[in-house]
Amino acid sequence: MVPFRNYGPMDRSERKALWLAIAAGSLFIVTLAVAHPPAAPKHKRQLTILEPVAPTKHLEPETLSELNESYRVVPDDYKNIDFNNYYYGVYAFPNGKEVDLALYSGVLGLPDDLGWFELKDVYYKDVTGDREPEAIVRLSHVTCNGSCDRGSDLLYLYSKREGKLTRIWAYETGSYAYGCGLKSLMLGNKQLVLELFGRCPKQAMEYPGSQKYVVEDLTIILFEYDGHRFLTKSMEYVPEPARIVKNYHPEFQLY
Repeated sequence: MVPFRNYGPMDRSERKALWLAIAAGSLFIVTLAVAHPPAAPKHKRQLTILEPVAPTKHLEPETLSELNESYRVVPDDYKNIDFNNYYYGVYAFPNGKEVDLALYSGVLGLPDDLGWFELKDVYYKDVTGDREPEAIVRLSHVTCNGSCDRGSDLLYLYSKREGKLTRIWAYETGSYAYGCGLKSLMLGNKQLVLELFGRCPKQAMEYPGSQKYVVEDLTIILFEYDGHRFLTKSMEYVPEPARIVKNYHPEFQLY
């Protein structure tokens, strides 16, 4: 059925009334649209997972040295702690011998083939996220059996809690001569990234055709703070060509 087919033509007054009705209806629709705009389409929330971020490039030696120097300034809370003359606990050797690891003037000398311990560096920086600095201590342990191994590194992380020094992380690397020597340590907010030469803990001298101080590949270990201690989060091996590491000096990056 066609609208208005059975009706006659409209006079002038009817046409005027019709146009007024149309205008009023249009005005009502516009007013309603302004007062109650259509709801914007809802989008599903997307969860972005942030992966642990480490520096993408190493700093230049001069810049790194200047940065590290600022972290060697002793905070007030650590003024009464002398890491040069400090007891680090009982150290156990692979052969079962034990010794009290107590430094005097930064050194502990031992008889025969047990070598010696020496304080190498101390940094102070907040790495637990509590806005209070922690102490990052590095010792070296050199042993000599015919010839020396250029040493392994003992790494300690201390927090000052209620006036008491608490150890929240400790790690001993391998040596540069036999594998797993320290390449770098990166410290950030609640994370530590440790790089070691070789496929740790495998001895580099076990590699086919290997030589002393010649090591291939890297081991990268990520540690994360759980509110009390730093625990191992992940470990991976990175293929790298063999290199001579005898005179290598490890990098410390604090960010």
